[in-house]
Amino acid sequence: MAQLLLAVVLFAAVPYAMSMVPFERIYTDGAYNAPHTEDPLFPVRWRLIALGAWVPVLSMPFAVLAWKRRHAHLALWLLQVSLLLCVCVIGWRNFPYYVLGIYRAYLGEARVADFDPKGLLEPYRSTGYVPDWEMLLLYPVALVAVPLIGYRLFQERKRMSRAFFLGIAMCLATTVFAFLSTPGFSDWLVD
Repeated sequence: MAQLLLAVVLFAAVPYAMSMVPFERIYTDGAYNAPHTEDPLFPVRWRLIALGAWVPVLSMPFAVLAWKRRHAHLALWLLQVSLLLCVCVIGWRNFPYYVLGIYRAYLGEARVADFDPKGLLEPYRSTGYVPDWEMLLLYPVALVAVPLIGYRLFQERKRMSRAFFLGIAMCLATTVFAFLSTPGFSDWLVD
């Protein structure tokens, strides 16, 4: 239940995070030299990036505990693992992209500039967020985990309740949608 509440908090912040535009000083000073702490939205950005960084970490123990009981409660384990994967993708991958305004820029609602991820995320290191390795690791993990969980869900669909089935299916669909809802993400990441 706690893992679900953490996910709800993260999902509730997504629309606001997606509405954010880049800090204007990035265009004149560059990603590394812009005075990010002078951004009027810096405290909000910091909190949202921290939320995205810590919700997956706080959700991990629930998936580990469910893994230990997977033989007795397979549906619960599949739900918690799929939910963990979903919050990892949204929190570690999408939130910095949304909060820093990159999403809006690649949609054409703001100018696209040199959005070097390391330069943009440097002021947010104190949140505990470490860019790159989590984002890059999520691609192969999701590429393997989504089909495996989906296959297992298909196998066990008659033995689990409809609520678990729909919850797991929604988590998997949201994970796939999270990857698809970030136009220009790879351009930004390898910038």
